[in-house]
Amino acid sequence: MAEDVTAVAKPSGWMRARRIARDVTFTTSASGVAALCSILALALNARSLGPGNFGTLAVIQAYVAFVSGLCTFESWQPVIRLCARSPLRLGPAASCGIALDVSAALLATVLAIGGILLFGEAVGVSRDNRLLAIIYSLTLLASLSGTPKGVLRLNGRYDVIAGNQLMQGVAVVVASLVLWILDASLPAYVIVLAAVGAFYNLTLFVRMLLYTRQEHIELLNPLRSRSKRRFFWAFLAMATGTSLLSTLVSARRHLALFLVAGLLGEVAAGSYSLASRLATMVSRLTGPLNQVIFPEIAKLSKQEPSSRLYRLNARITVVSACAAAGMAVGGVLLQNPIVLLAGGSAYAEASLLFAILFAAECFGLAGMHLNPFIQVLAGTKPLLKITALAIAIYVPLCLALSGWIGISGIAWAGLLVSAAVYAAMMVVSHLLLKRRIRLAEDI
Repeated sequence: MAEDVTAVAKPSGWMRARRIARDVTFTTSASGVAALCSILALALNARSLGPGNFGTLAVIQAYVAFVSGLCTFESWQPVIRLCARSPLRLGPAASCGIALDVSAALLATVLAIGGILLFGEAVGVSRDNRLLAIIYSLTLLASLSGTPKGVLRLNGRYDVIAGNQLMQGVAVVVASLVLWILDASLPAYVIVLAAVGAFYNLTLFVRMLLYTRQEHIELLNPLRSRSKRRFFWAFLAMATGTSLLSTLVSARRHLALFLVAGLLGEVAAGSYSLASRLATMVSRLTGPLNQVIFPEIAKLSKQEPSSRLYRLNARITVVSACAAAGMAVGGVLLQNPIVLLAGGSAYAEASLLFAILFAAECFGLAGMHLNPFIQVLAGTKPLLKITALAIAIYVPLCLALSGWIGISGIAWAGLLVSAAVYAAMMVVSHLLLKRRIRLAEDI
């Protein structure tokens, strides 16, 4: 009988590994093409607008993304966490997510426009560019992609997400090429790029609605009854934790650009933005990888023995650290050709910034698997504490280093804080897994 059980278990594990490998290959390949499109669009926009106008566009986009992070919810993670072992919850969870996404989109739009009118200059949006920032802020009304990503990822429909991502990448390249050929003005860039971004989110939302109808997933009013309201508040609490975490993580990048624009002007912001966007391509490439890894590790953390999880975490940590270190070295060696190819000689000073910021992004890559381990074992509180402390250290460190060595000081501050966050996440995950092993032994 033992032999029969083993014989059944092995194919099951093999089939899971094959499925994960298939999903990772599919999503990372699609993401690679989308990242290439993003680089092409970045190069066209940076060369066409020049450091000054490109810096203005970057600040407007960063401001809208910052407000979006403050208001919107990472609703895809609660959908996966609640429905990973209970697929029957998908209808109620998706309904809660849609309600949160719509409410957050409306709130974000109001706050973004109000913020521009009240303190736009504090974040680098001058009076002359207020109207452009307001126009771009209207894209927040279409910020409805959180729940669709969760529903589609949970059901393995990575093809829909990847296809939508590719469609957006191609659309941005085509739009940027047309704008470059026409030698368009900055307002034209703002309007066209805003329209492309809004269309992407709306399209993904519609695809989710079609999928739920096809699979007979019932969407309902999440506040209709007492039991549904209890489920909604539980979903909201979970979504709030992941949203705060995502906001704190992304806020560091946006704050850096705001500091550069406020302290050194729009031209410096253009150079820093080019370097930052090139550096974050590693996140663009590994983002779909996280889409596959997060739900799989979440499932394993609930199903596998503690000792096996401990060994798995150690192995992934070693492999990911080696991969990230190799990528960081490559960024240092190729900093000049990458920046000059993307932006031209006008952005030559961005080479060092790119190398530093790329190394910081590699720390995020190395610690990507630690996020789901910690969230499943202890929720988002440990991660919130780590990221909040990182923000508290980051801002004064930026001010101190920028006053000492200029714009590169802000990049160095980002690298130091990223390294500290990675170390803290390793320690926390290690302690949590050790505690789980001790609890299992006591039982």
